Amino acid sequence: MNRTQHAWAAKKVAGALFMDVKSAFNNVNKSHLGNRMQALGIGPDLNRWTGSFMSDRQVKLVQDGQTGEANPVDTGIPQGSPVAPILFTTYLSGIFEKVETAVPGIRGLSFVDDISWWAEGADSRAVAAKLSTAAAASIEWAAENGVAFDYGKTEAALFHKMRTASTATVSIGTNDVPFDKEATRWPGVWLDAQLTLKEHHATRIKEGRGRQ
Repeated sequence: MNRTQHAWAAKKVAGALFMDVKSAFNNVNKSHLGNRMQALGIGPDLNRWTGSFMSDRQVKLVQDGQTGEANPVDTGIPQGSPVAPILFTTYLSGIFEKVETAVPGIRGLSFVDDISWWAEGADSRAVAAKLSTAAAASIEWAAENGVAFDYGKTEAALFHKMRTASTATVSIGTNDVPFDKEATRWPGVWLDAQLTLKEHHATRIKEGRGRQ
């Protein structure tokens, strides 16, 4: 919000692209994670421990009360473990360096498997162009690191003080994502175009009264 207000002060508009990592924890590649930890300067002891933590694992499928045979699993972080979110955040951290280097002025932020890209520009089309480039760089990094995005959950938001809605769209692969006309929820906060948070407050008050 602070960056957006600075953009407004400079007579610009801002926007954000929200991308969701598909089957996040299940697709973490052990060797890619080890390489990322090494690149971040994490000590070899912790790196070896992580490799051991992700090795010699098995999975069983249960259907209608029947349990299948155990099968080895080579990828993924066990969900429910306290270290799982930390390891996944470490694994995903490489995408920010990639995208922010490829697209000057873009800024990234994530909450576990929810990634957002923020950009400013002279108008909505300039913002959409930057976010489209960020999306392309994200998809390229994802393909190199065994990560996939759920395009059905991708959203774009434009932050401005204009009276008319923008017709610009953000290109995500073969899809064109329009800027939301209503407030966008990310994560757990409803962000409207003017960042008044009125819809967020109204929603939370309604939920609170419903629990009384």
